[in-house]
Amino acid sequence: MKLKIHVLTILAAFILQSCGIKTANEVGLHFSTEKSKLPDTLHWKKIGYAKELINQSEMMVVISGGRNPIPLNKWKEFKPSFPYKKNIDRHLLFQQTAFYRSPNTDVDCKEVDCIKEREYKNYTWVEIAKPICVDYVGGKTDILKPEKGHLVIKTIQKCQTVMFTDSIFQLTDNKGNFYVMHATETGEPDTTATLPIGWTLKKMMLKEPLIISPFGGGNECYYNIVGDHLGQGYHQYIFADKFYPSDEK
Repeated sequence: MKLKIHVLTILAAFILQSCGIKTANEVGLHFSTEKSKLPDTLHWKKIGYAKELINQSEMMVVISGGRNPIPLNKWKEFKPSFPYKKNIDRHLLFQQTAFYRSPNTDVDCKEVDCIKEREYKNYTWVEIAKPICVDYVGGKTDILKPEKGHLVIKTIQKCQTVMFTDSIFQLTDNKGNFYVMHATETGEPDTTATLPIGWTLKKMMLKEPLIISPFGGGNECYYNIVGDHLGQGYHQYIFADKFYPSDEK
C-alpha cells in the first residue's frame, strides 16, 4: 500500500511538472486577442469563496457547485485523493460573475446542457476550466508558487465573464499588457509583491464597472491567468498584440 501511494504521488508531481514545462509555443497555441462572442443572455451572480479541485489526469478544474456543493465549513477538512488535488485557496475580488459554458461542451448548447456536473466524494462539482499551457516571466519557476521576481502566465479555457464595480488592482508590464487581480490567498490584496523588472502593481478606482470576457474571437474562451509569489491571481484584460503568443520574434 505504501508503495502504491508513493507511486501515485510521483505520478501526480510528474503530471504537474509536465504541464508546467509546456509553453504556448510548445503546444502550438495561437489565438486572437479579439474578445469572444458572449451569449445573448448572461445570468449574473454574486461571488463567494472559490472551492476548486484540479483533476490532474484530465487537466480539468472543477468548482464546488451544482445540486450538492460542499459547505464552506467542510472545505478545510476535505481531503481529495489522486487524481484530484485542491487548487490554491482563493478569495475572489470581483463582485459578479456569469459562467455560461463548461469546457468541451457544444457552442450551441442551451441552459443546463452547457454546464457539466460530476460527483466526487458525495458532493457535486462543476467543470469550469481547462488548463492549456504555462509561460514564465523572469525564468522558469514553480507553477502554483512562483519565486519572488517571477510570474507565471497560465492560459486556460474558461467560458466565464467577471465584473468589477468599485476598484481594481492593476498589474502591467508597461508594454501594453494589462491584468486585473481577481483573487488572493489571504483575502487582502498586497501591492508589495516582488515583480519582474519593468512590471508595476497599483490600486485604481473605477468610474464605471469593468467587465472582463474571454478572448480568441467567435466562440473561443481563452484567458491568460497570471500568478505571483504571494498567491495572487490576475486576469489579462488588455493585450498589446493582436495574437497570443505575439507574432513578433
